Amino acid sequence: MVLIKILKRKDGASLVVGVILAMIAAQTLPSLTAGLAGNLLGLEVGQYLAYSFPYGGWVATYLHPVLSALLQLLLLEVLAWVYVWAASGNDKKK
Repeated sequence: MVLIKILKRKDGASLVVGVILAMIAAQTLPSLTAGLAGNLLGLEVGQYLAYSFPYGGWVATYLHPVLSALLQLLLLEVLAWVYVWAASGNDKKK
């Protein structure tokens, strides 16, 4: 893949590609974990989107963001292990 080749270089292009990938991950991780955190807390489908008291209650206001952040860290850890595993398989030993 061209992106992997660019990321292996030590220049400005690899920095730009790395920042763009980080921005994509920063948008993707919350969208993946928000619904799961809402289901684990027993909230209704759209209830976790209302982060104020009359609508969401204390669970949606306080507990949902904390659980969502923990799930994001867990998902990021899994992605890092997959990356390490995939990178170790690409090393050619002579």
